[in-house]
Amino acid sequence: MALVTIGEAEFAALRDLIRERFGIQYDDSKRFLLQSRLQTRLVKCRVETFADYHRYLLTSPDREREWDELASVLSNNETYFFREPAQLEVLANDVLDESLRVNGRLRVWSAACSTGEEPLSIAIRLLETKRVSPTSVTIKASDISPRALAKCAEGFYQELSFRATPPEILQRYFRPFRNGFFIDDEVKRMVEYFRLNLLDAAAVRAVGPMDAIFCRNVLIYFDKPTQKRVVESFADALRPGGYLFLGHAESIMRLTDRYRPVVTPRAIYYRLDPDGTR
Repeated sequence: MALVTIGEAEFAALRDLIRERFGIQYDDSKRFLLQSRLQTRLVKCRVETFADYHRYLLTSPDREREWDELASVLSNNETYFFREPAQLEVLANDVLDESLRVNGRLRVWSAACSTGEEPLSIAIRLLETKRVSPTSVTIKASDISPRALAKCAEGFYQELSFRATPPEILQRYFRPFRNGFFIDDEVKRMVEYFRLNLLDAAAVRAVGPMDAIFCRNVLIYFDKPTQKRVVESFADALRPGGYLFLGHAESIMRLTDRYRPVVTPRAIYYRLDPDGTR
C-alpha cells in the first residue's frame, strides 16, 4: 500500500473532528501518528486522500459505521491484569467496607475497560476477599471501541496480559487453552459490558450511582477542557463520597473542586465531596 501523506490543513481538519467526537487530542507532535493510524482506513473507504476521508466522515451514508471503526483504530488498548494493584487494595478494603455498611453491596464502573483486564481484575480481587459473592457486587465496564468490547465478550487472553498476575490467581480463575487462557465463566458473568462515549454526559450520568469509578490512563489523551468535562460527568455518576481512581500520571487537582485527593504511601485517588454538589 502506497503511503499517503497528510497535509497541514488535512491534519487540522481531522484532528478537530476527532477531538469533537471522541475527545482524543492529537497535537502537532502526533501528526504522523495520526497519519499512520488512518492509512488503512483510506483503503477501506476507497478514498485517495485525507481530505477525501474527512469528507467521508462528514457526508458518507456509511459514516456512522466508519466512526465505529475509527473508535477502535484510535483506541490505545495497552492493558494487563492487576495493573496498579495498590488501587485495587483500596477498593477491596476501604471502599468495600464503606459500601457494604452504607448500601449492603458494592457498585463499581470501569469506565474505559479496553479488552476487559481491568474489570475482571476488580472482580477477582473482590472475590479473593471472601467477603462478597457475585450477587452482592455490581461491576459495569464500558469502552468506546467495538473491537475491544468484542474481546471482552470472548474472554480469551494471551501471555502479555498476565505479566503482573500471581500464578495462584492464574490457576484459580483462568482455564488454559492453546496459547492463552479463558477467564472463568463465573467471573466473566460478574461484569456487564457496554459501549459508551465518555463525552456523552447524559449517558455517563445514567450509569450511576456508583460507589467507585476506575478511569485509568485515559485522561492523558484528552485536552484540559475535555478532562474537566469528563471528571465532572463522573461526579454526577458517583454517590456522595464516592471514589474516583485515575492513572498514576493523571491529576485533576486544577480541573475541578468537586473532589478531594487522598494520598497514601502506595496509592493516590479521589473522593467526591460528601454532599455531591459543586
